[in-house]
Amino acid sequence: MTFVHQEVWGWQIATYLFLGGLGGATFAIGAILHLFEGCDRKMLSIAVLSSIGFLVLGTVFLLADMLQPLKAAYALTNPKSWIFWGVVFINFYFLAAIVYVIPLLEEWPKLLPIIKKIPAGFLGLLERFNRLAALGGSAAGFLITIYTGLLISAAPAISFWNTPALPLLFVFSGFSTGAAYLLLLSTISKQEASWKVTEKLEQLDAILIVSELIVLGAYFNFALFLPTGARESAEYLFHSPLFIVGFFIAGLVVPLVVETYGIFFASHSNKSKSLLMLASTLVLVGGYLLRLYVLNAGLYQYPW
Repeated sequence: MTFVHQEVWGWQIATYLFLGGLGGATFAIGAILHLFEGCDRKMLSIAVLSSIGFLVLGTVFLLADMLQPLKAAYALTNPKSWIFWGVVFINFYFLAAIVYVIPLLEEWPKLLPIIKKIPAGFLGLLERFNRLAALGGSAAGFLITIYTGLLISAAPAISFWNTPALPLLFVFSGFSTGAAYLLLLSTISKQEASWKVTEKLEQLDAILIVSELIVLGAYFNFALFLPTGARESAEYLFHSPLFIVGFFIAGLVVPLVVETYGIFFASHSNKSKSLLMLASTLVLVGGYLLRLYVLNAGLYQYPW
């Protein structure tokens, strides 16, 4: 029996999936924190603008991969395609994020001349619907994050992808990268009050990493009971040093140890900030490696 690696989706799609999950989760977590916990509006504006940038850049990588006009037209106009629904979710997200972030830009003195040019009535309307935009954008961010997994799991010919565990894994991984990015911003922030948010994000990311580890174990366990191609894909990942060392150890285990130490033992010192920045960066790198290697591990079983 022969196994053939899929070559349709490469690093461009992996980058799109990573940036989509990161952007959607960053907005969702940031907006919820702002609504229910309160946080630095300036930091939040950076997070929201970054999340918009992540999704724009991710869409560029998607379009670069879909250079075939007929292929792109079919995917973008076919309601049965997950790419079609991804575009719907992303457009709704962009609308909500822009409505939400404009009032936050008042925190930037250099942007005040531009903000003052916006009619006061329109700006007041945006302020009035700010909470609604936060909730709507958070829902869209969650849908984008889970869609990145559903897009891959909808490929029945690759048994390693065609399992409910994959969307769940991408959801926890996406939200972990979003929490890690916000944690990185909060540790850089010079606002003293940002430490309260840092503690919340540190706890959230640790919970998400533990959840991701549990789902990851279930995912590989499922692979043992799926068709032979899934088991071969799992073996391929087990024998990939960069997947084991780069994603599993450096991207999950090390950040979890650092964050657990920070939650229970560390004081708010420059040293602990440096450790948190390192842990956040490792989570982001690990999140990208996960998507890259899951795509690389996609195997067709031949003859089919």
